[in-house]
Amino acid sequence: MIAATGSTFTHCGVVMEKDGKLMVLEAVGPVRFITIEDFARSSQKGTFVIKRLVKSQKLNPAALAKASAYGTAQLGRPYSGQFRWDDETLYCSELVWKWFAAAGIRLVEPQRMGNYNLKAPAVLELIVARYGSVDALPLDEPVVAPSDLANSPHVSDVTPR
Repeated sequence: MIAATGSTFTHCGVVMEKDGKLMVLEAVGPVRFITIEDFARSSQKGTFVIKRLVKSQKLNPAALAKASAYGTAQLGRPYSGQFRWDDETLYCSELVWKWFAAAGIRLVEPQRMGNYNLKAPAVLELIVARYGSVDALPLDEPVVAPSDLANSPHVSDVTPR
């Protein structure tokens, strides 16, 4: 379980068609495409699930084209280790959230960074490594965690957990 969110979900991506093949668009280094098989293999045991929009949220072709164009335009964009909600860098769940937002769907409302459990020792260690000190943490920064997306009422499981 990840201390900040209380969830086992630590990574996410979007399945897109690329060159006639289904691939996962992910932000783990620079934004890139990876095969679904490689994405599943890199997942922690018991955490790989595939979700899709619930039927009432189906994307029309124009919305899908907008989201796909957004996703493709992000290829090569650097990873955001500080979880900044900007357009210069991206972290995985930010990429997924913004992909769906480009299609006109808000999967969840972004949280404040300060809403997560930031007191756990492992989290404090990461904060110091990435921000220099706890005082430098932007508590009001909008954040979307993989667990937030996994629990969205707009998605349902395709694969059993």
